[in-house]
Amino acid sequence: MAIIGVIYRMPELPEVETIRRSLLPLVQGAEIETVQVFLAKAVRPAPAEFAAGLTGRRITGIERRGKYLLFQLDNGQCLTIHLRMAGRLVWQSRTTPLAKHTTLVINFRDGKSLHFVDPRKFGTAVLFPPAAPPAGLTALGLEPLTTEKEKLLAVLEKAAARRSGPVKGLLLDQRVLAGLGNIYADEVLFAAGISPLRPAREVTRAEWEKLYGCMVAILNKALVHRGTSQRDYVDGRGEAGEFQHYLQVYGRKKETCFACGAPLVYVRVAGRGTHYCPTCQK
Repeated sequence: MAIIGVIYRMPELPEVETIRRSLLPLVQGAEIETVQVFLAKAVRPAPAEFAAGLTGRRITGIERRGKYLLFQLDNGQCLTIHLRMAGRLVWQSRTTPLAKHTTLVINFRDGKSLHFVDPRKFGTAVLFPPAAPPAGLTALGLEPLTTEKEKLLAVLEKAAARRSGPVKGLLLDQRVLAGLGNIYADEVLFAAGISPLRPAREVTRAEWEKLYGCMVAILNKALVHRGTSQRDYVDGRGEAGEFQHYLQVYGRKKETCFACGAPLVYVRVAGRGTHYCPTCQK
């Protein structure tokens, strides 16, 4: 059930990658002793099979794909976790009391636990063999930080040519770009000087080039500052990020533009709350 008056923001690429980096040295090589499922719909397969499939396994590594975390297991299987709107994944002592809205706990033989806390109860944990990944994973587009710049630009231009809708909607489409979300779409469009309302098919090649450069720079800066914490996001150690102090437009409703002093505009674009400067973004 949603909490009235509370706005949650889905962790995006910088936040999910920060969680991955913070958890990797803690869980790599750790053996799973027991699994506790407190919300059946959050896991696949069914809780009993899910727990049995994890018990006794060792985690050999963690990867990220878009907004998904992929825990590699020593038997070749994979556990993928998607935090959705408000999920937290935090490494804690086995004696730590369960937080409200805890949906899953993975206990390790070293006395530590991985707690999945999700107030919105939309987050998922799926155990699967490599030959049968979840549909959400197989449908993902390119990573925004790919080194294949020309390939990514070609994908963006091709996707834009088929759309009459706004460019922000394209940037949020996980089938095109995997991991970009509302906050960083707003920030990238501001840095590139492109209005989120612009029809995607009207964006020129030169503008896509500029947008790509801004996207890489902003996402890397957000990674350096360990993501954006505005309410609920923390990394795997329970520590908040710092990139909220560097936001240029997102979350600055009714404030003025740092660059030109004009009032920022807040509208809904592609179903998402959107912040932009009508003077700087044409």
